[in-house]
Amino acid sequence: MPYRLGKVNVADMSTAVAPADPRRGVSTVLHPLAARVLDVVHVEDLSPLMRRVVLKGDQVASLPFLPWAATDHIKIVLPDADGHVAVPRIEDGRAHWDDFTGITRDYTVRTVNTVTNELTLDGVVHAHGPAGRWFLNAAPGARLGVLGPRGSHLYPPGYGHYILVADETALPALGRWLDQPGLRTHLTVIAVASTPDPYPLPQPGRRSTVDWRPHVLSDPLKRGSLLAHEVTEALRTSPCPHDVFVWAAGEAGAMRSVRGALRDAGLPRYAMDVDGYWRIGTANLDHHAERAD
Repeated sequence: MPYRLGKVNVADMSTAVAPADPRRGVSTVLHPLAARVLDVVHVEDLSPLMRRVVLKGDQVASLPFLPWAATDHIKIVLPDADGHVAVPRIEDGRAHWDDFTGITRDYTVRTVNTVTNELTLDGVVHAHGPAGRWFLNAAPGARLGVLGPRGSHLYPPGYGHYILVADETALPALGRWLDQPGLRTHLTVIAVASTPDPYPLPQPGRRSTVDWRPHVLSDPLKRGSLLAHEVTEALRTSPCPHDVFVWAAGEAGAMRSVRGALRDAGLPRYAMDVDGYWRIGTANLDHHAERAD
């Protein structure tokens, strides 16, 4: 299996919330918006492509971390050139950006440990963007601003077959999917990255069967057709074709191809969630708009 499997610390999951959508689709829970400034206490290279940063602070204790909410994300606020972090003010449950000049990016919450008050973020390292450079250079003692999460998308448990699709930017969310408590089902995991072994994905429990389909393809423009084909084949060969849920996240153009393949296959809209995390040539993409596409 080209993708390494590794142990991932399971954070406290004492606040259990289960989706109750009658169509077995995605439900949403809103959270009070909070701004936090946290300290880096640990940095770990997961691969040449990915780096783990552990943040600590008393405010982590109130950060939501729900089961079956694999795509929970926060907005990080990068420090300025002097290392100072200024977060936007929160009033009436909303962030006010009128006097804010910092740089923000969205990142998946990988784990939250409310015993140690630690938040784990995994990010792609690269030199051509401010967030990638921050992950590349992060070290204990650095500070980072964190907003949210402002809400959780709760995915439906109980499907007989889950098809999970991710590029390197969505691998942390894929890791959370595979960590879900009570995951007893058939899984098809379709992942694409620019390098082999990009991320230590956890092994689901013994009651799950996994069809791993990793791919190495550096050109994101060619990924759409590849992923659409893989999804179509996974649906065609599903052991329970009328009991399938598909989650997919990655580059917006590739996700449009995946979404089209799912529509062509006749998958009900409530049985899919396809999200563009980024777009070639666009900085700080609004992925909420891409999800609505």
